[in-house]
Amino acid sequence: MDKKLWLSLAMAPLAGMGSLEAAQPDRRPNIILFLVDDMGWQDTSVPFGNQPTASNNKFETPNMERLAAQGVKFTQAYACSISSPSRCSLFSGMNAARHRVTNWTLNYDQKTDASSDVIQLPEWNYNGIQPAHTTLTADLKNSTRITSFPQILHQNGYYTIHCGKAHFGAKGTSGADPSTMGFDVNIGGGANGAPGSYLGTRNFGQGSPFEVLGLEKYHGQNIFLTEALTREAIEALKQPISRQQPFYLYMSHYAVHSPYDDDARFSDYYRNRYDTQLDAPLNENEARYAALVEGMDKSLGD
Repeated sequence: MDKKLWLSLAMAPLAGMGSLEAAQPDRRPNIILFLVDDMGWQDTSVPFGNQPTASNNKFETPNMERLAAQGVKFTQAYACSISSPSRCSLFSGMNAARHRVTNWTLNYDQKTDASSDVIQLPEWNYNGIQPAHTTLTADLKNSTRITSFPQILHQNGYYTIHCGKAHFGAKGTSGADPSTMGFDVNIGGGANGAPGSYLGTRNFGQGSPFEVLGLEKYHGQNIFLTEALTREAIEALKQPISRQQPFYLYMSHYAVHSPYDDDARFSDYYRNRYDTQLDAPLNENEARYAALVEGMDKSLGD
């Protein structure tokens, strides 16, 4: 079959095809977008260069290896060096020069730029992206209104789930809440770009500017944030699966962003492990970082 024709047929149910749609089974694919925060291209046992590096040998990511072996691996790609711009691009389809969220967002109407005596920094949209339909005054200042990708999927019959880090709208704006962006379910997403803590015993940073909301059921428990989010995502998927509804899961981990809290499930394996690249044993922060990576990989497998 001609490739263009096949793509047109595959997209037909999403656009609506009248009697043709009624006559054929729903072939809309389920979609999982699995996003890892602040992870370097060598921070995995999957090589993205021509050959494995010493850094690749430092990490244990068997589920990433399995995904790469069964799928397609892209070795040339681009993301902004700061969190919010990349996330705003994923949601809007715009590059950062167009949506103008060019640094990380947090508090309403507050820039996060470092000061400089050398250059004058340009104005940017430090309140983030906002839903297209908003008319709230707070949403209109230094922001870009968009019709988001999950909103389009939602309007076309998808059950949409946000799980983890959002970080595309400042506190006090509509865009800080993923449920305004077309998600049926929001698990742990808000204006914060990092967790106050990864530890359930510390209530995931409750009371700090970076507290993770919506996971109160795990407060006080000996559970790592990556695991709690994974369990909640799997639970949320049961609803669309039970009614055979296509779903979109945006699995957006806080890992492997700092703080480097100890994920005791994996960290002992890396403590004092010899690193050929450093020609020295891994220090405590490096061991904890590697454990964050492996915890992310377990989530992928789950």
